[in-house]
Amino acid sequence: MASVTLSKINKVFGSDHIINNVDLHIGDGEFVVFVGPSGCGKSTLCA
Repeated sequence: MASVTLSKINKVFGSDHIINNVDLHIGDGEFVVFVGPSGCGKSTLCA
């Protein structure tokens, strides 16, 4: 079917590094949920 791979994802707002060098592989058939406190970068990573 399908898989998703993110490699070396970075996101910077001004001088603030919100996401720094994230690598993620989601294999075919896997179910993934991002959890964490408000403002930790969950939506930023997926956007």
